[in-house]
Amino acid sequence: MNGSNAHLMGRCLGLGLALLLGLGGDAARALTLPTWAYKPEWVLPQATVAASPAPVPLVAGPRAELGNVLYHHPSGTGTLNEFLAQGKVQAYLVLHQGQVVYEHHASQNGPATLHQSFSMMKQVLGLLVGIAIDERKIASIDTPLDQYAPGLKRTAFAGVTFRQALHMATGVAYDEDRERVQLFVKAALNRGTFGHAGATVVEQLLSPDRQRVAEPGKRYQYASITTQVLQLALEGATGEPVQKYLQSRLWQPLNMPDAARLLTDGQGEAYTLCCLHATAASYARIGQMMAQGGRWQNRQVVPARWVQLSGSFADPTVWRARDVPRTGKRMNLFGFGYHWWPMEGDRGDFTALGIRGQSIYVSPRQNVVVVRLSDDDALGHHAEEAASLARAIADRLSPLK
Repeated sequence: MNGSNAHLMGRCLGLGLALLLGLGGDAARALTLPTWAYKPEWVLPQATVAASPAPVPLVAGPRAELGNVLYHHPSGTGTLNEFLAQGKVQAYLVLHQGQVVYEHHASQNGPATLHQSFSMMKQVLGLLVGIAIDERKIASIDTPLDQYAPGLKRTAFAGVTFRQALHMATGVAYDEDRERVQLFVKAALNRGTFGHAGATVVEQLLSPDRQRVAEPGKRYQYASITTQVLQLALEGATGEPVQKYLQSRLWQPLNMPDAARLLTDGQGEAYTLCCLHATAASYARIGQMMAQGGRWQNRQVVPARWVQLSGSFADPTVWRARDVPRTGKRMNLFGFGYHWWPMEGDRGDFTALGIRGQSIYVSPRQNVVVVRLSDDDALGHHAEEAASLARAIADRLSPLK
């Protein structure tokens, strides 16, 4: 298929999907999708995040026998081998002291497979905001987003600061299950109809119809649109698309051997609420950089203080686990702040999380990183189990003293 035919097919698929989902009628108000149906890359384009011109592969260390590592969760106990099947794990990678000590790929996958990040891209965006503040492209974490994205002044996001958005505390009404889907479907419809219907991502962000229901900073509410609004302000501050900023400030400084892809709408505006496609090793490298306080190959890639704030409760405005509702059987593990998930228990560990079982667990004290990439349709308690398993693996490799 030549390029023009592929382009037309993408538009037709976008139109067909949007019409199928019934946008514009009563169905739109009730629209939800099961997580397995999130395949926006079928109907929307992707931007390339280029590999480093000076790639440095991860080092293979002594292989660790981890299959029988035992972990505890509310329903009982389990082992890594059991969890690999139970959690429909597509890739599992463990680093200890920066070296690969365990690696598993499901039969249809391999080291070169690109895995959808889902919401782990939110954590990546949080790092880019920290870099931009360090570069003084953003005045401070308490600067309003609309200073760099003036269109937000006419929306419910007017006056919301970077800190409040990073903490998912904008006070703006949002139905996560329904409206998150519409961010894709409306953009697909817009692309499929050559702009005659639907709406671009930016048009949806700048809609004046959304309401504010709480004072910013006072209430946690997980809302994927918040990440997209953060991105809009970041792009205004840096003067470049987020995919280019990601490439120059994070991907290539981390000496990534593998290119990644990031979903965009028809106008090239990226999705950062999800939709990074990268290898397991690439995700592990991000985790290892975080375990090293933001350093990689003797270079400070992310400010050390930003890494500390992202992975801990050092900032008193970061939400504790008791304030962060989760689905499934709760273990009260995950707080939230700076777009990362610091963990309770005084171990100094934290994680990135995405639906369907994506996570990057980081334990700086033990110098352990655990990447889990899955096709898991269970409720959120599998994220709690995965974190408990990762802690057990870290304890096996490097017992806490």
